[in-house]
Amino acid sequence: MLRLYTYFRSSAAYRVRIALNLKGLAYEAVPVHLLRDGGEQNLPAYRALSPLGTVPALQTGARH
Repeated sequence: MLRLYTYFRSSAAYRVRIALNLKGLAYEAVPVHLLRDGGEQNLPAYRALSPLGTVPALQTGARH
């Protein structure tokens, strides 16, 4: 299952959601709040997924 780390006001994330829906791909939306506590994109757990801390991020499979 695809996981899309997204922010509801992000136009980039919006375009990714459109593309996934047009292709008919199922995905799980995982919210990343860009303002709360200095930005959840700066937390170490998120930086492990996206080293630059960019949103959106699309996880396509298991990471080893």
